[in-house]
Amino acid sequence: MNLPKGVYLSPMVRGSELAIRMLAREKGGASLCYSPMLRDNDVLAVYQQWKTNPDRENWKTVHIDSAGRTDNVDETAYLLLHDSCRGDTSNCVVQLCGSSPTSLGQATAAVLDLFANSNGGTMPAGIDLNLGCPQECASKEGFGAFLVERNPAAAFSCIASMRKAINAYQYNDACPTPTLSAKIRLMKHVDDTIMFIQKLQQAGIDYIAIHCRHRIDKHDGKPNLDAGRKIVQAIPSLPVILNGGIGDLECANRVMQETQCHAVMIATGYLRNHQNFNPSKTTKVTAFEVACEYIDYAEKYPPPSYLYMQKHLRWILRDVLQPTNDPSFNKSNYADARVKLWIFLVRPYLRTIEQFRLFLALYLKLNCDTGVDNIPQSINELIGDVTFKSVKVAGKSSILQ
Repeated sequence: MNLPKGVYLSPMVRGSELAIRMLAREKGGASLCYSPMLRDNDVLAVYQQWKTNPDRENWKTVHIDSAGRTDNVDETAYLLLHDSCRGDTSNCVVQLCGSSPTSLGQATAAVLDLFANSNGGTMPAGIDLNLGCPQECASKEGFGAFLVERNPAAAFSCIASMRKAINAYQYNDACPTPTLSAKIRLMKHVDDTIMFIQKLQQAGIDYIAIHCRHRIDKHDGKPNLDAGRKIVQAIPSLPVILNGGIGDLECANRVMQETQCHAVMIATGYLRNHQNFNPSKTTKVTAFEVACEYIDYAEKYPPPSYLYMQKHLRWILRDVLQPTNDPSFNKSNYADARVKLWIFLVRPYLRTIEQFRLFLALYLKLNCDTGVDNIPQSINELIGDVTFKSVKVAGKSSILQ
């Protein structure tokens, strides 16, 4: 197994699609990237329909209802059939979730078959099982951290089934066998976490990623990286990836040095500013510049829907449009341009590349970011005439559905 060291892009629902994976690799120093989480049953539904009609063009539209909800199967189909390329697959880990060993084994085989029939037959770098999701959907469906708490034996069986599917698949001689991993959270006691990981290792994982917070913490509070260090020391035969609270490359290097983990995994740090992990970066990059880079990549590698772009821009511009360190800021003051832009950014009619560039032009026109030195021509030529209304109207010439 040739598992890279360094910084990994974490799996994130509507947050680790192809556009940000390529951006994280090329301008954010990422050595390995994960796909968004995919449900096993959705993967199987896509696979069954694809076998009946393998024309990938049938899966290019992700429908969104008036409440901003997508069809899970449509979105999964796009992610599996269109959200990858030759420069991505061999460095991408596909994350699955579920609670049935049978379904997860079948979904693993389905992912491998779908990859074998696209992008020149290049296989994903690995398959990962989500055993750490703390959200309400995971509680209702019994996956993620809730599977670990309610039925740890089933989690081991799921890994064993996925391992069997990976080992049984007939690979092209040029394709290395994908790795199998799991992403978990800390359990109540470090010793319990260590024992759980050792059983996962016996079931077949090649490495483990640990979010160094407990399920009840979700994404809040200081991560317990010392617990991560103890786990690394306790299981020297298994590469350990640590995740939680790492905001820049300096912090990433410090965590790797202090804990001796194999690599670190980054989620919100990449959502906020991928350039913070760029080893070649020499000057500070503004939120506006980060947003422009993301939109350029989203144009080159179109996400499944505009919901992805909205999410990314809200993370990138959050500290400017919703500042927590400004005591005079009032998020209910709708006369404040920052408040208006923040609300405007989630409107359902804001959905095309053209509109998002117009939005960034409006962002500059309203003086939200005064430290910008280099304005791309594609944005600069829009500033003079842009208004909230013109951004909305531009949606009629839709690029992304």
